[in-house]
Amino acid sequence: MNTTIISGRLVRNPGYNEVENEKGLHKIAKFVLAVRRNYSDEVSFIPVKAFAKKAEFARDYLMQGTKVMVEGEIVTGNYEDKDTGKKIYTTEVYANRIEFAGAKMVDRPPLPEDAEGFLEIPEGMEEEMPFR
Repeated sequence: MNTTIISGRLVRNPGYNEVENEKGLHKIAKFVLAVRRNYSDEVSFIPVKAFAKKAEFARDYLMQGTKVMVEGEIVTGNYEDKDTGKKIYTTEVYANRIEFAGAKMVDRPPLPEDAEGFLEIPEGMEEEMPFR
């Protein structure tokens, strides 16, 4: 089982990219969380990637300083540095779930609502709803 849950604040605004290949359009958001270590004042900086709808959520609603909880899986990798030829190892979290964990931020864009105060169902999602 590869599951992790981390809670922290965004170090800076998320980066967002859309990449298209033979499998279609892929939406990717990247951000770094500052996470306090247990029983210490030390901080770890954890890189996080979010995909598809979660990437859009990160792009639209997360900003520097936002406190979130991320549930996801730890992914490791490596690459060769072009300048030195040295092997560089990477560790990041691929987000399966992102939730706000702090007080409501005043500067955050409002969530879209209809006239009755309910969240709007995104276009094309009605068919996926288990009820109508």
